[in-house]
Amino acid sequence: MAQSIHRRGFSVAVMSGCFMSKVASAQAVVPLEMGLLPNISARALLSQYQPLREYLSRALQRPVHLSTASDWSVFHQRMASPEYDLVTTAPHMARLAQLDHGWQPMVQMLPDIKCLLVCAATRPLRSVAELRGKTLVLSNPQSLVALHGMRWLASVGLRSGQDFGLVRTPTDDSVGNVLLRGDATAALISDGELRSMPEVVRDRLRTWTAFAEVPGFMILASARVDAAMLRQFRQHLLAFADASPAEAAAFMRATGFTGIREIAPGVLQSMDVYVHATREKLVNAS
Repeated sequence: MAQSIHRRGFSVAVMSGCFMSKVASAQAVVPLEMGLLPNISARALLSQYQPLREYLSRALQRPVHLSTASDWSVFHQRMASPEYDLVTTAPHMARLAQLDHGWQPMVQMLPDIKCLLVCAATRPLRSVAELRGKTLVLSNPQSLVALHGMRWLASVGLRSGQDFGLVRTPTDDSVGNVLLRGDATAALISDGELRSMPEVVRDRLRTWTAFAEVPGFMILASARVDAAMLRQFRQHLLAFADASPAEAAAFMRATGFTGIREIAPGVLQSMDVYVHATREKLVNAS
């Protein structure tokens, strides 16, 4: 009987050990959630970032899931929660998340972003002054291109709500259709967002001017990521082109990015001029 009890106890211990081992194993492979700023349609975003997702999953030996949000305000709320482990976002949003929620900036995408004033090819602008009394289309007033564009237009004497009207669309890849229908005279968008439009739409638009360049998108880690893991993330991101040339080439081709670099000193601080306006617009949009 004693031997039987001993064996039963051994069996329970083994089963318990196996169970705990499986729990530990499951915990070790908890997927990482990577959030993508919804500056273009969700379908386009998820497709563009697949090569990076696959590379990171393999390099980190851990599943990586991609997700986005219905708009920029919801995306920022999910960063504040935080629902994401990693995010790709615009630099002014990165600075706001760093200051308000402890997000840790890691790398910046190349090249810098060109801010464009775009119109329909059949209704070209002759001067920026022609926007007076007209309508400008934006996909998101919280975008860095929009914020910088409003400052630029104000510097030449054109103020939103006084000298021109604004109309919004859900994503930048629908801005082109608004211009082609004649519902707006011009749009403020980035060169990457113009490139993401369907070719049949893009070919019927014209860039009137590139009025500025702003820093490229950044990848950040949440405050809960420890220092060792943060270094690992950064190393793998910076090594992407060399470690997986085919996937890196596919990612760059799809997104229009040309590389990934460390964030230069002062870049995030240069976004401070936009932090208050960005915070206000995100709150008002929620």
